[in-house]
Amino acid sequence: MPYFHGGYPGLKPGDPLLPPDATGTGHRLSSYALLLGGPAHATRTDVVYLTTDRQVARAYAAFYPDGALYAVTPESPVDPDPDCREPGLSWQCPRAVVAAVVDPVVLFRSRTPERWLRMLAGSIPA
Repeated sequence: MPYFHGGYPGLKPGDPLLPPDATGTGHRLSSYALLLGGPAHATRTDVVYLTTDRQVARAYAAFYPDGALYAVTPESPVDPDPDCREPGLSWQCPRAVVAAVVDPVVLFRSRTPERWLRMLAGSIPA
């Protein structure tokens, strides 16, 4: 099953994809969940998130400044993301490896923020 990840730019094939606890980054979607009082599983910083849908990963890449879209390989078994309402769409694991750079720069401005969010919600096609 192919997995994708959208986020931090500049990674190359073979580079590890590590969780925020390992990288120390403050730019993560779980920080928004924390600010909004989300459940503990939505604020995890010890896992990386993967998706089986390339366009979903592309949308997440757009929310990172000049974010990138990657094809990735998990280094251990994946667990379903408990926040995802679509079975089989979102996964979490301790770390993954970049298999390929699909799009090195996904620009937010290619769609309005509302369109990206609607796309993530599944209400409009990618």
